[in-house]
Amino acid sequence: MKDISAIYQAISAANESILYATSLDTFYQGMSNALCENGPILGCVVYTPSDSSANPNCAAFAGARPLAVSADNVGQSFTEVLFVESVLKSGKPDIRNFLAHHRMLSERDGQPIGIASALALPLKLEKDPSFGVVIFYSDEENIFDEPVITLLTRLLNNLIFAVNKFITEFARREKEIFVHANGEKYRNIIDSIEDLYYEVDLHGTLLYTNQAFARMLGYECQDLVGMNYRQIQTEEVSLRVYKVFNAIYKTGVPTASFDWELVRKDGEKVMLEGSVQLTRDAQNNPTGFCGILRNVTELRRMVKALRDSEFRFRALTNLSSDWYWELDADFRYKRIKGRQTKADLHQDSLIGLRPWETPFEIQVSGGWKGFQLMLSSKQSFRDVICHRFLQDGSPFYISISGEPVFDDEGQFEGYRAVTREITEQKIAEERIQYLATHDVLTKLPNRVMFSQLLNVEIPAAKRYNRKFAVLFIDLDRFKVINDTLGHIAGDELLQETASRFRSILRESDVIARLGGDEFVVLLLEADDVPSIEVVARKLLSAAMSPHVLAGQECRVTSSIGIAMYPADGEDEQTLMKNADIAMYFAKEEGKNNYQFYSSEIQSQSLERFMIEENLRRGLEREEFSLYYQAKVDLKSNTISGVEALLRWHNAQLGPVSPIKFIPIAEETGFIIPLGKWVLKKACEQNMAWQKQGLPPLCIAVNISVRQFSDDNLLNDIATVLHDTCMDPHLLELEITEGMLVQNPTRAINLLTSIKKMGVRLAIDDFGTGYSSLSQLKEFPIDTLKVDRSFIRDIATNADDKAITNAIIMMGKTLSLMVVAEGVETMEQETFLRDHACDQMQGYYFSKPISADDFTALLCAHSKKM
Repeated sequence: MKDISAIYQAISAANESILYATSLDTFYQGMSNALCENGPILGCVVYTPSDSSANPNCAAFAGARPLAVSADNVGQSFTEVLFVESVLKSGKPDIRNFLAHHRMLSERDGQPIGIASALALPLKLEKDPSFGVVIFYSDEENIFDEPVITLLTRLLNNLIFAVNKFITEFARREKEIFVHANGEKYRNIIDSIEDLYYEVDLHGTLLYTNQAFARMLGYECQDLVGMNYRQIQTEEVSLRVYKVFNAIYKTGVPTASFDWELVRKDGEKVMLEGSVQLTRDAQNNPTGFCGILRNVTELRRMVKALRDSEFRFRALTNLSSDWYWELDADFRYKRIKGRQTKADLHQDSLIGLRPWETPFEIQVSGGWKGFQLMLSSKQSFRDVICHRFLQDGSPFYISISGEPVFDDEGQFEGYRAVTREITEQKIAEERIQYLATHDVLTKLPNRVMFSQLLNVEIPAAKRYNRKFAVLFIDLDRFKVINDTLGHIAGDELLQETASRFRSILRESDVIARLGGDEFVVLLLEADDVPSIEVVARKLLSAAMSPHVLAGQECRVTSSIGIAMYPADGEDEQTLMKNADIAMYFAKEEGKNNYQFYSSEIQSQSLERFMIEENLRRGLEREEFSLYYQAKVDLKSNTISGVEALLRWHNAQLGPVSPIKFIPIAEETGFIIPLGKWVLKKACEQNMAWQKQGLPPLCIAVNISVRQFSDDNLLNDIATVLHDTCMDPHLLELEITEGMLVQNPTRAINLLTSIKKMGVRLAIDDFGTGYSSLSQLKEFPIDTLKVDRSFIRDIATNADDKAITNAIIMMGKTLSLMVVAEGVETMEQETFLRDHACDQMQGYYFSKPISADDFTALLCAHSKKM
């Protein structure tokens, strides 16, 4: 007969044993002993889940435990192992109430044990998908009915409750032990990273900072401990940080990314980005805050400079992708902890591999072999870059820093390290590098990159006894395109020219844009002059081919200077300087040509440099003067006018020809103040002659291209006339044809305004420009001056006679005064007089002379009249 009270008594004893247990083993064993010592339970066995096997462990047993018992029904064998497997498979109780009568296969103290029934119940623990099994044995048949099973199940529930509570407490103690044992280890790891780590209490007082944090602020770690965070922040930032910390304190939810600003010891402000989370004590009470920061000051400046997209901005600032890993003594990954990355590679798949067995490439000297040597010599490493390409073809970069680990006895245990993703940073760096070494407009290398490439080629050419050439290219009249068609057209011209130049050169050659309209070519392995000339001619031809800009077809020529290595220089500065000198000589030789550097060119370049250096100080030193050349009326043979001509006598250079210094003054812009001086001095001299009682003469002054384009020209003319009190009709301004055709509308408006002042206008060097009769009649011109090139051979050259005669006739047709320049012989004078030319000017009558000599000439000539 079943004795329920005995079973109650046994369960009560088992519950009491559970209360006094001090470990999992005593939990299980105490319950088993109590059940077998009281009541009808003959034996009890406890199986718990195993970590290393699919089969459970036998955690405890008491009383009888048969090895094998044959079943009464259907002839099936019954063993404890099969019994356990049945419960594990179904997850439900297994009841055997009618086992073989008195067929005992196990013994105790030499005496047989009779087992008549058995019950196996599942032992399920919280937070564990696996479970164990508890088996009860009895010598009574059919004892395990529903009431008994309910009682035993309640017992197991008590056991499970106690075990779970014990496990929780045990885990907490283990965690405390682990944290205490490993705290210093993680402090070292935190100190090894570049990111800034901090801990503060609930009042904002700093409790701990890593070296990076202290170093970034200019303090020592011990100096920061005890300071309040408000002492290293502005008031505005402190209020914002307080709100963030307060929200985290109330909600317990950390923030992964937060921007704030700290003030360094020297007063400099730095922008940081990082995380904040709440810290708690063993009782889960809040104790303060901790987090990781990263200095993003320079990064933010870089992003602002690049004006990148919002997406890239977020990507660059979201750099909290660090993770921690360890290598064993054989340099195999044994632990990887951290946020999963986008590297198409699960961290777990790296366990057991060596770093050089992963898909990454490393950027250190010697590659992975060099890295192996570094590890073998137990060296620390910092910011080592590794990279690979993802499945979508995009790059993936990481930076790793690590140090060797030794045990207490100094034995090497492996490495521990941190890894940080720097993909966006590397992409940004590459973009910055590209912008720093390439011209944005033409996509060609810029001056910086060309300098680097040239400095690489020089030692290589020296080592292998090679020659090469540097070609300095400058586009002629590029400024005219920019001024007339606009900068957009100018940019299109530069892009098209760069494309043409690049298509001509070999892939091994280098072409760069230095800035403006200047290009430079590094012609590699150029051993002979003819081959270089072939390339130079191709470049000239490519530049001169027609361009369609702003709907208009135009042509632009170029000038090329060539310097050879090693003949013309063995270093970058010398080669570039000499190629530049040769290019300027090409311009002086009429442009649209190439010139090789030579010592003669060098002397001319030095002369040009000296002229330019002394030119601006010439006015201050009163080195400039005006000479005067008479104009003679061919009908009356009287002096009818005079032209003021600029002369320069420098103390260092001596007399400098206008042919040499005027173009330089024009190019540098000095011609504008110099032209004002000429205009004023000429008018003052004219008035001085009149005060001496000499007859009034019309005085001619040349206007340069720069002056004609100057917006202040009208005001300058009016000021001089007002200050000198000279009659405007006695002033004649000489301009060239090129000024008229460059911008006809502006020219007409400007000349019309000058005419309204009463000033006369003349076209100088007529016949050498591009104007036609139809254009000429549109301008308010008074005088045509026939260029001296037509007068020179007028006595012998039929073409010059015909051209000169045509100009005189055209002038008469337009009611213009016609003046012939450069008259040096009687034959020339006779021809001009016979063809009704109005005036002549030249050495035949008088060369340019000083003001005093011209005064004497004018006085003598007046007495003859």
